[in-house]
Amino acid sequence: MEKEKIPFKESRIYPVVFMILITAFFVGILAFFYHSTKEKVKMHEDMTFKMAILNSFNLPDNNVNDDYKKYIKEIKSDNLTYFEAKKDTTLLGYAFFIQGKGLWGSVFSIVSLTPDLEKIIKLTITSQSETPGLGARITEAWFTDQFSDKIITVKGSPVKFNLVSENKAELNNDEIKQITGATLSTKAVTDMVYNEINRIKKIIKVNK
Repeated sequence: MEKEKIPFKESRIYPVVFMILITAFFVGILAFFYHSTKEKVKMHEDMTFKMAILNSFNLPDNNVNDDYKKYIKEIKSDNLTYFEAKKDTTLLGYAFFIQGKGLWGSVFSIVSLTPDLEKIIKLTITSQSETPGLGARITEAWFTDQFSDKIITVKGSPVKFNLVSENKAELNNDEIKQITGATLSTKAVTDMVYNEINRIKKIIKVNK
């Protein structure tokens, strides 16, 4: 008796072949879009980076590439890469990438310092993974603006910032208003600033 032939669509191998073809199709589409947009993404990241460096010194960014070339110089050493800002012949200061550990992941920032590395010009949070509406408020201007003009060394000793209530009216140099309900995220930023700036100052002092 001749064995009945099973149609391919009803065979056990059909779902496997079907899934392989579907997967290959969509992977191909993703690969196409990735390669076709890779240069645009890279250009956007480069522009965002240059704009962030310019903004850390409150420099103009109407024409980002030209302004970056005009005001910013990249300096590389064995252990550190940082950015020098000059306007005309005046040295404005230096900018550094810094990183700390937040509640849910890493916090990445740019901090700019005065030429003597004794005062913060500006702090910008560039990337974070904190809780939306709570810890993620570390990116808000009212919070990061607190660090502007903060003296970071007093009588040769590094300043460690203390957290105070968000409702406090006036702040001392060593005080930062904490975000209500997000003490750990706030502390993560102050710890990052303290640890990273002191690490940077030690490296630059050694290099000089």
